[in-house]
Amino acid sequence: MVKMNRDSRHLAGFPKTISASLSGPQQLYERVDTHFAVHGHESKSNVQPTVEFGPERIAVYPMDRFRDFGGGSEMTPVYALIKNGTVAVPTGKVFVRLAQNLKFEDSAEFFRRAGYEIDQTLSYAPNAGWLRPTSPSVASSLAGLSKLSAVPGVDNVEPQMLSKRANKL
Repeated sequence: MVKMNRDSRHLAGFPKTISASLSGPQQLYERVDTHFAVHGHESKSNVQPTVEFGPERIAVYPMDRFRDFGGGSEMTPVYALIKNGTVAVPTGKVFVRLAQNLKFEDSAEFFRRAGYEIDQTLSYAPNAGWLRPTSPSVASSLAGLSKLSAVPGVDNVEPQMLSKRANKL
């Protein structure tokens, strides 16, 4: 791995590893120090990204291109699944599934205390949904995953990690 340069040290505040799922803690994402992601990215930059997630306005760049992209954008590290190396970018959103007999919306106050608010409920799964952090920081969202795991009735917590689709041959 490439060591972070002095301009990118603030990315070190992100966790080194992230569990892909509370129900499958053996699957881990590890921070990759060779790339970084820009959230709120505008494609007008003269630096070509390695990967772009258009609808989410997130772009991935090699670490040697690290600079301030300004304009309200946030920079985050890029992660890779330890087992297969699939590269992924955290969005800050989190998918939570409660015990079957619970309603997702009934836990809104617990979620708020953990630092999240309901972003989307699922009509087909009243015990599950998407949360977004009350802070705009992806780092604070990742730091709060353990608080979500401690919410009464939580069966699973999965941070949203974007990766490019791989075509199978």
